[in-house]
Amino acid sequence: MSDNLRLSDHHRLHDIQRAVPSALRTAMRLPTRTLTTSLSTPLRTFSSALRSQPTPLTQSLPSFRTSLTSASSLSFGLTQQTRSFSASASLAGKRTTYNPSRRVQKRRHGFLARLRSRGGRKVLLHRRAKGRKSLSW
Repeated sequence: MSDNLRLSDHHRLHDIQRAVPSALRTAMRLPTRTLTTSLSTPLRTFSSALRSQPTPLTQSLPSFRTSLTSASSLSFGLTQQTRSFSASASLAGKRTTYNPSRRVQKRRHGFLARLRSRGGRKVLLHRRAKGRKSLSW
């Protein structure tokens, strides 16, 4: 009975993984310690602490210092990637800031906007040649 339950849980997990976007799956695979760091606390690794206060040991070993800086930049890159990732961005829905107005419409598609760009001037030429009543918005 318990084996059967585990098998159905495994299938359910597989179905969930198939439904989740690949970008979210890669973020879920990363260690949870880096995902749960607070934005208010600065990220300081052991290697960055060594870099800020060099000791006689680290000064005498330049190869040791370069390996530490490359390791810290790698760990910083991973943590920065997890912070900038947004699951809602991967869904590519309409932004909440969309607020249309006639003023914006005229700014983007109006006569003066058409005059400013080369493509816009071509549009005006073609519409004028066709005899359109209104050349632009």
